Amino acid sequence: MSEQQSLAIGGQAVIEGVLMRNKEQIAIAVRNEKGKIILKKETIASITKKYPFLGWPFLRGVVAFFQMMIIGIKALMYSTNIAIGEKEEHLSGWEIAGLIGVSLLFSLGIFVLAPYIMTHFLGFDERTAPVTFNIIDGIIKMFLFVMYVAIIGNMEDIRRVFQYHGAEHKAVNCYEAGKELTVKNVKLFSTIHPRCGTSFIMFVMIVGIFILAAIAPLTSAIVPTFEGLPFFVQKIVLFLLRIVFLLPIASVSYEVLKLAGTYRTNKVLQVVNSPGMLIQKLTTKEPDEKMIEVAIRSLKAVV
Repeated sequence: MSEQQSLAIGGQAVIEGVLMRNKEQIAIAVRNEKGKIILKKETIASITKKYPFLGWPFLRGVVAFFQMMIIGIKALMYSTNIAIGEKEEHLSGWEIAGLIGVSLLFSLGIFVLAPYIMTHFLGFDERTAPVTFNIIDGIIKMFLFVMYVAIIGNMEDIRRVFQYHGAEHKAVNCYEAGKELTVKNVKLFSTIHPRCGTSFIMFVMIVGIFILAAIAPLTSAIVPTFEGLPFFVQKIVLFLLRIVFLLPIASVSYEVLKLAGTYRTNKVLQVVNSPGMLIQKLTTKEPDEKMIEVAIRSLKAVV
């Protein structure tokens, strides 16, 4: 197996199942209420084939993020219907856009707006001390994220999703190690994987500390009259710029994550990736053999 083939494999846990993706091939394996594994496989159209420039470094991360959000929402709806034995429902484009919009607004409110406001009320000013402000802001973001994951992880249904997440990682780790995909082999591997989306979220938070620290100084330098604006207007502008800067932050984070997955033995990248790897101890749980069977079925379908 080549390194490129290895890096092409990705996935996510769904309700009572696992989604696996290998380039343009997607497979969703779900165990239904009768205990039978239902497999669905399909080919997705790659937008980077139609518009090759979207596959360039620092652009592909944003494209991949939104594409996986769409795929993930469809997969969750499908898996829920299969798991409870209901007829499959298909979401319209507007319904998917609405769900993505609500998800993004929730995430921005909890993990961007709340830390920003809290840092301000703690007495830090991004205009006079941008680095300190963003370090505190970043620490609060990570704390809120860890608390959020820890709380939902205690819910029975979410815990099972986290177990399937662990099964997904174990199966991919086994495949990338060149071992035969059997339950016995997969059980030996870790539930932690360097290219996990959890690591991506942590990268975004860490990289954001450094990039966002430049917003206030650059704004004042480019727009000399900015400091003469009312305080409330300044804060609104600076906050909106933080949201705009999320795209380049996500792009940089995606590239670093790919490097961490490629050069797993690199000490510098191991240190950079360590916060995300630690958080995976919360977002993944040890799966049972039946969950591993589902993950294997899904992975075999795309390789």
